[in-house]
Amino acid sequence: MPAEWEPHEATWISWPKNLETFGEMLPRVEGIFIEMAIALQSGERINILVDDEQSRERVAKMLEDAGADVSRNIIFHLIRTADVWVRDYGPIFVKRGDSRLMTKWIFNAWGGKYSDLAEDTAVFDKIGPDLGFQIRKTGIVLEGGSIDVNGKGTLLTTEQCLLAKTRNPHLSRSQIESKLMEYLGAR
Repeated sequence: MPAEWEPHEATWISWPKNLETFGEMLPRVEGIFIEMAIALQSGERINILVDDEQSRERVAKMLEDAGADVSRNIIFHLIRTADVWVRDYGPIFVKRGDSRLMTKWIFNAWGGKYSDLAEDTAVFDKIGPDLGFQIRKTGIVLEGGSIDVNGKGTLLTTEQCLLAKTRNPHLSRSQIESKLMEYLGAR
């Protein structure tokens, strides 16, 4: 798995909408997402997950009104999500030689804490087939935000995440470590 700071082709974001999460701050959060998209647009593709065509039109207008060129480097995907943390439930892209792969992990809404957000585990299955990458299904629970890598084989995580009884109770520490080595190139 490459480090976050390595050159990459695209950033994936899920457009914020959950009033339970953001409440009255939602317009401010959307403004931050707009700023982020505009800042990224000059150097890479931005893949934006929106629930439906109506959401796409609304977000595109907001971006255009803020000065973004939505015909350049912005790709909308009509994929319904429950929450914005696509890093936790979306694909993790890895390299193997000259090949690029997508790894699929199980997302269980942070150890089952938020059952109303657990549907985001299905987002991968909606993203994956359209991209043309080889897909590797891992069969274990992992949120992308629970790991950090340096692109040279070092992976940091916490026992509280991956060894929690609500995530992978059927796996030992060494079995999880083996999966991280196998699927992410950790050493």
